[in-house]
Amino acid sequence: MTETVTAAEAGAQAHADLADLAAAVLVLARRIHAEEAHAEGIVRLSGVEVLVMHHIDRHPGVSPSAVAAAVGLKASNTSAAVRSLEAQGLLERRKAQADARCVELWPTARSAENLASLRDLWRGLLAPHVDDLAAAGVATAFLERVDEALTGPAS
Repeated sequence: MTETVTAAEAGAQAHADLADLAAAVLVLARRIHAEEAHAEGIVRLSGVEVLVMHHIDRHPGVSPSAVAAAVGLKASNTSAAVRSLEAQGLLERRKAQADARCVELWPTARSAENLASLRDLWRGLLAPHVDDLAAAGVATAFLERVDEALTGPAS
């Protein structure tokens, strides 16, 4: 006997798949973050600092208010994260060339070194368990498109 799937059932499964994807991303992120605690020479960041630094790395010269809007934080939480990241030498504030009253946020050389160390750690952690690098590339592109859709255009 052949089972037929109704459109409603297929839609419900697709919604469940999206929820499962979000859960898998969160669990994997927590596992990776836990491994970072054991690594030497890596600057550990809070979850909020990770969000802020990731956005600044992708959009150098972005304003603090644009960071807050893009990552969904209150201005006060963004300011606290920016102060902490600046104190750790991971970002610097610069006056905007177009308007000296405005501030831009830029990653530092230390930030680039820290990110390179993190990427080496992540690669080493995942490589033994990933046998389909093409699928990893497709998954990465997909997740980056979703992230861009959620954060909106850089300003």
